[in-house]
Amino acid sequence: MHVTLISYLSDQFFVIAISRSSSNPLLLSPNVIRRSFHTYSPSQTQSTPRTFTSYSPKPQKIFETPSAIRPTNSVPPSIFDIFDKPFSTTRKSLVFSHGASGIPKRQEKLVSNSSDGKYLSIGCGEDSFFRRHDSLGVADGVGGWRHAPPMEHVIADSSLYSRKLMHYALIELDKYDNIDNEKFYHYNDADPLNIMGKSYEQTVRDCALEGFIGSSTALIAVLRGDELRIANLGDCGITIIRHNDIIFRNEEQQHSFNYPYQLGIGPAFDLPTDAQTFTVKIKCGDVVIMGSDGVFDNLFDEDIVEEVRQFTNAAQRGLPIEPQTLSDALAWRAKGVSEDLNNSSPFQCRASQEGMYYQGGKMDDISVLVAVVTDTHDLSGAR
Repeated sequence: MHVTLISYLSDQFFVIAISRSSSNPLLLSPNVIRRSFHTYSPSQTQSTPRTFTSYSPKPQKIFETPSAIRPTNSVPPSIFDIFDKPFSTTRKSLVFSHGASGIPKRQEKLVSNSSDGKYLSIGCGEDSFFRRHDSLGVADGVGGWRHAPPMEHVIADSSLYSRKLMHYALIELDKYDNIDNEKFYHYNDADPLNIMGKSYEQTVRDCALEGFIGSSTALIAVLRGDELRIANLGDCGITIIRHNDIIFRNEEQQHSFNYPYQLGIGPAFDLPTDAQTFTVKIKCGDVVIMGSDGVFDNLFDEDIVEEVRQFTNAAQRGLPIEPQTLSDALAWRAKGVSEDLNNSSPFQCRASQEGMYYQGGKMDDISVLVAVVTDTHDLSGAR
């Protein structure tokens, strides 16, 4: 079977060639899959492509003092080494106190933070996210697939694609807590880029087995000791706030306006190795805020800091923050801007820079995760 689809989406065309055979059950080659949004003047919606510097998969060290490079051990450990490792290694005691909130685009209530039993990740429209004591993740399924016409034997579903990405990422992270898994003994070696890659591989397999297609951005952050290790592909955002000041903010990865880097099937999509990687030195009391573009397209950095300040006791240098209360507040503030034509937004500013007329916020699924870095007793091999 070979089908070529041409669709008109938000004043942008995209073409998808689909082939299905016994040797290659599902191969997609999309030219352009863009975010969907509404403009008020169709005659002014021509986007100007921008040239972006390709990102190296080599991690960028942010606010980090020099440290020894972890050795790569090509020789399998002896049985004595295996039993010694978890008890002889003292681990840093920083963990996350976390909360998460999601509001789908066309709903007026928060999604449940409880798993539905089928997937470990939480779905929010076409967004998906997870949170643990030592890691956070969010993915945003690209909405352009909603406009793809029906296809024989194939279902376009970016919400399922992003849900599976985060589901399998969480499964990979859970292996570091399982004493019966080899990764338990390599806890400190956890790499979000590797986790993203494993999750992507499993999602691609599911696409072929279950007959669905889609694409998604992805952002994963893993806490190890006093390091926050970050891998980002696309336009999700992460901000780290210390004493009410932003000390780190990632940059979006866009091929051109409203056309983010995205994981999908086929050579036209990006790969996990195209992700930005960062390592940020963090301290107890730091506030980590992660979200889909529904948050960062509607809230400026100063808006986020303003919300954090409202929940901060300045006398105690910002430590007593209830993460769930803050994530709820950020989600509802982003929701309010997204529905307000008279409110300026980051998305409006970027559209204006592209020569497009756009007014107000951007309606979108909104997913926000908040984690406050807290201290516990020395773990000494137990988690």
